[in-house]
Amino acid sequence: ELAEEAALTPAQVRAAARKWLSRPVYAFTLAPGKRDPYEESKLSGDTAGAGGGGAKVTAAPASPAATTTAGVDRSQLPPVGQIADLQFPKIEHATLSNGIPVLFARRADVPIVRVAIDFDAGNASDPKTALGTQAFMLGMLDEGTDRYNSVQIAEAKENLGADISASPSMDRSNVYLSALAPNLPQSLDLMADVVRHPAFAASEVNRVRAQQLASIASETKQPVGLALRTLPPILYGKAHPYGVPFSGRGDPAAVASLTPADLAAFHDAWLRPDNATIFVVGDTTLAQVMPLLEKSFGDWRAAGPKPVKNFTAPIAPQQSRILLLDRPNTPQSLIFAGEVMPVVGTQDLVALNEANEVLGGAFLSRLNMDLRETKHWSYGVSGFVNRVQHQVPYLIYAPVQTDQTGPSIAAMRGDLAAFLGGQGVTPAELTRTIAGSIRELPGSFETAASLMGAMESNVLYHRPDNYYETLASRYRSLTAAELDAAAKAAIDPSKLTWVVIGDAAKVKPQLDALGIPVEVLGAK
Repeated sequence: ELAEEAALTPAQVRAAARKWLSRPVYAFTLAPGKRDPYEESKLSGDTAGAGGGGAKVTAAPASPAATTTAGVDRSQLPPVGQIADLQFPKIEHATLSNGIPVLFARRADVPIVRVAIDFDAGNASDPKTALGTQAFMLGMLDEGTDRYNSVQIAEAKENLGADISASPSMDRSNVYLSALAPNLPQSLDLMADVVRHPAFAASEVNRVRAQQLASIASETKQPVGLALRTLPPILYGKAHPYGVPFSGRGDPAAVASLTPADLAAFHDAWLRPDNATIFVVGDTTLAQVMPLLEKSFGDWRAAGPKPVKNFTAPIAPQQSRILLLDRPNTPQSLIFAGEVMPVVGTQDLVALNEANEVLGGAFLSRLNMDLRETKHWSYGVSGFVNRVQHQVPYLIYAPVQTDQTGPSIAAMRGDLAAFLGGQGVTPAELTRTIAGSIRELPGSFETAASLMGAMESNVLYHRPDNYYETLASRYRSLTAAELDAAAKAAIDPSKLTWVVIGDAAKVKPQLDALGIPVEVLGAK
């Protein structure tokens, strides 16, 4: 089928369009006639409609046909059946001649191959004097190389049916390829050219610069974006690699001043073979793909010493405080709280993550049920362990109605104190949380992209290849006491910094009543 599509000529496509798109239209109109009343109207209780007189009706006896069909009882929900065990694909390992590690998993459901090159860089590698360099550089990769301009790269991707993209996380700079299996050799050559030989042409640099500056401006106008720019430097300190805006887009003044030479220097320093790991998932074999990778990347050599990120930078002592970013006439307040926990991402965080599911990670969590379902002050509250490779933060997200901003913080502090005090995980919460985590595992890696993400996470957090296969038994072994202990060891409410974005004239009196130091950062 792919070969047939590739062989099509413009004349054949035009002929097919004339044949099928010029045919007369057949229009079918259905006008429903009188319908029987809904079955619900036969049930006992108040009549439907708020304007009625409250008359009662008696339910008609349900006929056997209404509850059973072919022996199936429709009056009750079916029980949850046996959940299949997770079957994680075999991970194969190899190394290119220049030392780049390669991890491979076969997924032959469709004729597509996905390739990722992960560089140990990410937002944490941004120069402190030029925040946003890494994101700017990644955005330039497919905007022209030494051989092709941006239009030619776009045409090549379209002709090959390939997609090449770049994106950062806090710890990694990632370049991705999605290619049709028959076109993998040419697609890998194009990916290698994009990764290894970006041109950083001045005209393209100025265009991408304008896009990044527009994105930063948009962030500063959105409460969530503003909070995620404000909180990290406060939690970690500006000297720490993680003390940068979570989006990675950086500082507008720095982005405005970056030159093509700056971007090229950053690229050469961080996107290098001795800083890379290659992942491949799809319809091929390791034996088939290794010669292709060797041809595209095997002769790549690093120049100069490899840079390092300084995770020994001290984190300032944390204490509870409120930072109020004034946005006059804002219809609601956004609360973002965070602290740096005494854990790192390479540790076993299973018990902590499960404890957080009870506290703030799920719809039925303590925080969400209190503020959304009980008090009706928020559409949704979340607490999450924001896993990174090194020092991990705990974050709370809570958009709330303006007149309940202070009471919402008080309520969340109370929920945290209760959960970490004498009201830890209950047997019912443990059963529900563990069952949910186990049952979602088999469906978590249905796509090649999700499988690749799992492989990347295992490398990032120093986990074995069979990590996900062992998770179900790990979940089953957890006790409520273990979840409570993990949460108490990691989360300290007295160290939470609360960032509130809202109308200071209406919100500050509520915050002052909490007895926590409040600092107003001015209109935003």
